[in-house]
Amino acid sequence: MPLRRIPIINEHFDPQLFIHIVKRCFWIIVLIIGLSLLGAMIYLRYTPPIYESKAIIQIKTENPTTQILEIKTPSQINELAQVLELIKSREFLKRTFDKLPLLISYYCKGTFLSEEMYRASPYTIEAKVNNPDIYDVPIIINFINNNTYELFIDERQINKKFRANEWINIGNAEILLTVNNFESIKLQQNELKKNSYYFVIRNPSNIISENSQKLNIQITNPTAQTIQIMFQDNNALKTSEIVNTIAKEIIIYDVEKKNESAAKIIEFIDKHLVSVQKDLGDMEDKIHEFHIHYNINEDKMNEIAPVQLFTAKINEFEDEIMDMDFELVTLQNLYKQINENKNINIYELIALLSGTKYEGIIASILNSLNQLLNTRESLLNDLTSDSHQIKVIDKQIENQKKILIEFLSTSITRLLAKKQEYETRIKEYINEGFYNQLIEKKASYMISQAGYVSKNEIFELANIPKFIVAPSKKKTLSLFFVTSIIIGIIIVLIRYLLYNQITTVTDIRKYTEVPVIGAIPRYKSKLNLSQLLVHQKPNSLFSESFRSIRSNLQFFSRNESSKVITVSSTVPGEGKTFVAINLAGILAITGKKVIIFDLDLRKPRIHLSFKTENSKGISTILIGKNKIEEVIKNTDVENLDFITAGPVPPNPSELATSADMKKIINSLKTKYDYIIIDTPPIGIINDGMNYFKEADYPLYVLSANLSKRNFIHNINHLSEEKKITNITIILNNIEMRTFKFGYGYGYGYGYGYGYGYGYAYGKSYGYYDENIQLKKPFLQKILFWKNK
Repeated sequence: MPLRRIPIINEHFDPQLFIHIVKRCFWIIVLIIGLSLLGAMIYLRYTPPIYESKAIIQIKTENPTTQILEIKTPSQINELAQVLELIKSREFLKRTFDKLPLLISYYCKGTFLSEEMYRASPYTIEAKVNNPDIYDVPIIINFINNNTYELFIDERQINKKFRANEWINIGNAEILLTVNNFESIKLQQNELKKNSYYFVIRNPSNIISENSQKLNIQITNPTAQTIQIMFQDNNALKTSEIVNTIAKEIIIYDVEKKNESAAKIIEFIDKHLVSVQKDLGDMEDKIHEFHIHYNINEDKMNEIAPVQLFTAKINEFEDEIMDMDFELVTLQNLYKQINENKNINIYELIALLSGTKYEGIIASILNSLNQLLNTRESLLNDLTSDSHQIKVIDKQIENQKKILIEFLSTSITRLLAKKQEYETRIKEYINEGFYNQLIEKKASYMISQAGYVSKNEIFELANIPKFIVAPSKKKTLSLFFVTSIIIGIIIVLIRYLLYNQITTVTDIRKYTEVPVIGAIPRYKSKLNLSQLLVHQKPNSLFSESFRSIRSNLQFFSRNESSKVITVSSTVPGEGKTFVAINLAGILAITGKKVIIFDLDLRKPRIHLSFKTENSKGISTILIGKNKIEEVIKNTDVENLDFITAGPVPPNPSELATSADMKKIINSLKTKYDYIIIDTPPIGIINDGMNYFKEADYPLYVLSANLSKRNFIHNINHLSEEKKITNITIILNNIEMRTFKFGYGYGYGYGYGYGYGYGYAYGKSYGYYDENIQLKKPFLQKILFWKNK
């Protein structure tokens, strides 16, 4: 089976590991939640409250006055979007804010927050700014009495006392302070502290930008043409006043714009009346002559409205011109045919004259011409064309044609002249009619201007808000709580992804083929030193785990001779000494003679575990100071002896790898069934590597939730490259609970023998015997309550 690569982060979700990490992070998460809720309360306590006021206004563009006069005012605002942009415009906001006392802001310092005293200040300030540097600078006031005060600018006192109701010069500005309510000032300064009042002279250019950010305008109902004006600020009265002032200013602005439009139209009319009146003065005499020429009764004409009179005459002239155009076309066609055609059809020409004023005159000439033509035709029957009579008649025909042509030419000329005269009259009448219309329109717009009332209507004025809109206690607590939960989840996920410790036997089996011969549960009490415990309660799960290790060791060697067991680990603290001592104890309980000696000459621990002195031991044997029999010590457990490491030598590596060490082991083999060597951690020290390689049972100890996954690389290195094929693994310090899932104890291992996996994570670990009732997890109580 190919071994998997040991990942840097966890690649798969392990519910048990995740629950384990959640439990380990539980108090961290609780602390984060607690700190978040504390932060939320601090935020609520020290954040200035925000109030919001609203007003609703309906926008209408129709004016009853202009409807009656049928006037369309060109400046009417027809789109709600235009109104929104108007209200947001800098010019409109400027004229609105100029009507409010925003140039000077008054404040009162509280214990934690400063409160703006909008229209509630017990004193007032008038200011003349000399230098813009004074803008937006807090100026603190300390009232000494009702007539005397001190000033502090940027925490710096002006070394002078000033009197109220007098103009004073403070460098960048001149101010006049008036006290309105000294009792309120005195009470405030006594309750809190001096210098609790201050004011700020606002920069006019910043007032608009600062307040426009707090203003929100939106269309509420496009059909009803209503908009909502909202404003937020730390002062409740200020919010309502600004909203109501904007709403009222829209009405005033609408009236002003409509009146301004009418005024501009009247100005335009007056300007053109002057020029038109001048032109009409020159033509007045001509019009009078025109009335006489056409027998127009001026008294009767005066009874007719000027516009109606001129309209009637213009229509009359236009009709005359149309008739003239018809006659001109007829005469011009007749003239053309007579000039161009020698063979004239008299009857066709008479037909062309039908309906014209010249039909009778021209028809008589054409009839005379027709008689001459008929006479000539009759004479040609008896005479030739050269005869004297025919020539006389031809001359008469030519004379008649000349007469007709001259008459037609004269008539056409007269008609064209008359048409031009009529067109000139029409222009004159139009000019005078335009003058009279201007007079009428001027009167109409003056009436409109005087009678205009805005149809924009305020549906709802803003009241002074009683409740704050921010910060919302519910929303703030919820937000901070959810944020803390998210942070807790992120911490758990990060710790889960980066969790590199070995937690279960399964973690080991994923990355190595070296068998795991045992899993030791965590002892329920904290042990400062490795101790021999298996003999105290031999029927406990803890002792059972070591018996299982002892049984599993039998599968690795059938040699009945003395066996050498080496116990090592990657780093200190993984429990190798603890495992070595208790494995020795469980072997001794079975009647085997067992000796354990401490080969960790750098950091010996065996003497501490058995609570004895370390004046002699392996190190003194190797230097020839003591013999083996002199350093062997007995324990309370029958058949179990031990040898301490002895004093720490200056050359532990040379001593541990010397040939005398092998002699010691061979000597002990003659007296004991098992020799257990507690070696230094071979992950960082190579002193015990040779003995670990030559041992019958090289045991490699890993500690759950302590040993890193990459420690398994070291085990694989020993097995594959160092050729220690009989190496086995013991997983120490497992956190476990017991579930009654039908497979015995809650730990397991798995080299051909074991008790099945059932260990899990938790806080109730370790040392149980058959008489102790195991505590069931809450999940098991719910899922398996019927199995009771």
